[in-house]
Amino acid sequence: MFKTRTRMISFRLSEEEYERVRDMSLMEDARSVSDYARSALCRLHQGNGISPDSEAPRVDGLEGAVKQLRADLLQLRQLIEHVLGRSQGGAERSDLTQKISTA
Repeated sequence: MFKTRTRMISFRLSEEEYERVRDMSLMEDARSVSDYARSALCRLHQGNGISPDSEAPRVDGLEGAVKQLRADLLQLRQLIEHVLGRSQGGAERSDLTQKISTA
């Protein structure tokens, strides 16, 4: 059952913006551009993003990749420190460790 809608929001779009919104509404099988805009705005309010092409999943993926790189670098640093600790003196080892830490 549909709720009675009593409020209206109005805004203007450029021709290019309207075409993009219309195309997106067609891709999502919305009944109209207005229906699509209403549902997109409600999804945005709920924190789900405007469209399936939202940047959020890509940003989450990049954040995960950065975390993995940090973990890999830490593991590499520990391995280098372990190997250098066995084969080189303290001064050279600390200099290399400092260079790795700032990378």
